[in-house]
Amino acid sequence: MSNGVSTPEGFRGSPIPGCAILFAIVLVFGGLAVLYTVVGNYQKKLIGEFTQDAPAEIALMEPTEGQIETARRKLSAVETAVSEHDAERVLFTAEDLNVLIATLDAAVDFRGQTHVEAITSQGIVARMAQPLRKGIIQKGHRYLNGVFVFQPEVRARTIAFKVLDIRSDEGPIPQQFIESYAALDFFRLDPDNEAIESHIRSIETVYTEDGHLVVETRLEPREAGSD
Repeated sequence: MSNGVSTPEGFRGSPIPGCAILFAIVLVFGGLAVLYTVVGNYQKKLIGEFTQDAPAEIALMEPTEGQIETARRKLSAVETAVSEHDAERVLFTAEDLNVLIATLDAAVDFRGQTHVEAITSQGIVARMAQPLRKGIIQKGHRYLNGVFVFQPEVRARTIAFKVLDIRSDEGPIPQQFIESYAALDFFRLDPDNEAIESHIRSIETVYTEDGHLVVETRLEPREAGSD
């Protein structure tokens, strides 16, 4: 299992820009499981109350051929819209995201660590096993096993997923911990990633509504002489 964020680097220079952007979105959820948080003194005193010694077992989806075809078709729709500079609105369900996590080669290291449970107007609800470092000096990890709620937002150079809430399996989490965790702003796509840097302007917005993660592409003027 990887303990870094090298996998997103794997699609730098991808010839499929639309897919690369969506790969990145999917990998944010997988990648959360390998990002480490250094816990401060206040948090270290309380971390044992809502974390566990081992990561939770999160079942991996076994999609059918039809589910795979549906999810890949939606990726292709984004790819086409980006490459042709067209306005398009593509809707991904929680099932679609889980299919992509289960089947994309780029997500292989993250399987069994993240499962998207639902998408609501309030955000994306995902069950996760998140490792937390015990401290800067103290070695080892505890695991924050539970449900994370994220709200996607398009920024000037990237797409971010703001942490709205964390519901631990072990017990209540202090609001101060959730707020400081969210303030770290870990969960955003690398703005220097070639796929993001080159094509973020083609993404009008990314948001959630009941049952769907919505990706809207932007209508852009075509160069003279293009079809």
